Amino acid sequence: MSESYRRLREDLPTPPATGAFAAEPKKVKAWVAALPRANAQATEQALTQALEQLLAQRLEGGQRAAALEELRPAVVDSIALLEGQYANNPLPLPTDKAQAAVAAERFHLLLAHGYRKAAVELCAPAGSVPFLKGSAVLQSLHHAAWHYARALALAWRIYRPAAPGAWQGLHRVHRFAAELRLDRKAVEDRLGGTGMDINTLYVQTLLVAAVNPYAFAQAEQDLLWPLARGYAARCGLASQPPESGAPVVPDDADRGPGPGAGEQSHAHWLDLRAFADDVERALTRVRDGHSELVPGPGQGVRVGNDLLRRLQRAFGQTAARAMVRLPAGHRLDSVLGLSAVHYFLAGQRDFDTFMRQSAQGNVHVIAGAAWTQVASAMTRVPRVAARVLDQSLGGYRMTWASAEQARARVGELVGLGFGDGDESDWMVGVMRWLRYEVDGSLSAGVELLARRATPVALRVVGPDGEARHVGRAVEVFAIDGSSGRRFVANAAIESGCRVEVIHDAMTASPELAGRGPDVLGDVEVLLNAGDYYLIGERSTADLAA
Repeated sequence: MSESYRRLREDLPTPPATGAFAAEPKKVKAWVAALPRANAQATEQALTQALEQLLAQRLEGGQRAAALEELRPAVVDSIALLEGQYANNPLPLPTDKAQAAVAAERFHLLLAHGYRKAAVELCAPAGSVPFLKGSAVLQSLHHAAWHYARALALAWRIYRPAAPGAWQGLHRVHRFAAELRLDRKAVEDRLGGTGMDINTLYVQTLLVAAVNPYAFAQAEQDLLWPLARGYAARCGLASQPPESGAPVVPDDADRGPGPGAGEQSHAHWLDLRAFADDVERALTRVRDGHSELVPGPGQGVRVGNDLLRRLQRAFGQTAARAMVRLPAGHRLDSVLGLSAVHYFLAGQRDFDTFMRQSAQGNVHVIAGAAWTQVASAMTRVPRVAARVLDQSLGGYRMTWASAEQARARVGELVGLGFGDGDESDWMVGVMRWLRYEVDGSLSAGVELLARRATPVALRVVGPDGEARHVGRAVEVFAIDGSSGRRFVANAAIESGCRVEVIHDAMTASPELAGRGPDVLGDVEVLLNAGDYYLIGERSTADLAA
């Protein structure tokens, strides 16, 4: 018995099922036809019970596979109905919607475990493929891998941890298929997509995991999957590290690719170079905020500049994850969003008060401006305590006791305060990834934009001399000490506009009054995050070009 077959057999769950499911193909077909499809909940319960009973039974592999083939279309239909219950809902999901997501994930896992067990039984006792059973073994392994991958995709889409056993099951199915040389044989699967082999499915899932799907919006995740499938042929597994910091693919651990762990064995690394290099080239071709990635011949995919930047950051962080991070445990106050960050940087003054007390003296206030209507609301900005789990020079891995209380989003601006009460100093960062834990807490990675920041306002005057707007902004001072001023603002600024920085009288530098208006040079949008913009002065090199 080979090591890969032994592992394929091990740790298959045995649900506590009452009774036995009649697994003869004709009876299964009749049972499915009699399901109360008009009652979605009753159908879901019946299918769950059937899959659990099947998994608990001892069967011949061919019989199990045939029964699962009859059940699978009905189960996939139920999964689609469950997904419809929580799709497009705000996160974190309320209890009833979260239960629907858990049920859909459970269906994928039951099918994956069932098909994996069918492959074990078909290849019993020694792990070799019986005569004329190769297609049945291949189909069972393929369907198991597909459902393990879909269970992972579902967890990522709602920013929750992967279900126990999903990663390990996928690793084991792939290892056994590779040993039998079945991993590169395509399977026609009308439910899971045609023409995909187990190796492509496996590498596709590894690629999505390697760029950290928790750092991408749901719509971006939908685009990552076809991109990863296209790059799977060019970003395979390597028996030697292709570059420093390349993600390790665990040999048998219940986790995805990442830094190697000393107690875990591994024999492969994930080669990301083709994907990462294409992202760099695509960034040089950005026009009107978009470019194109070309995973393979005739496979051009139009992608936005923001997604390319996030991918570039993700590839850069794969190496950073291998670095030693400093353990922590201290607590920080946190606030979310540009308005809240500005409010606390300004000493808990709303924007209306900030403008009237600006260093420039009297500032013309536009009647009815949006920011003048929210002064009372800003007096109720909550500070939420968070705990730092570990840290590096670039940021923190943090946890909030209540995801409902934090209500964060990927890419959202966050202020981190340290100090006593109203005398806190505030750093400014960005939520790069987040995950809703099963205990109701929130885990997130926060990248620091600045350890020091100043509340300001930006007055924008168009090339025609007409005032465009006055809006809140935060001037951030780069951690690496790089030159050029940067601001987080609530609106984009057209090229050619005159931009005046309005300072706070309480924090403005003494020499400000003597030098006249603080006017920026030509500016550019460095990042459009949706809720805010990162704006910087264009460098002299860019202006010369």
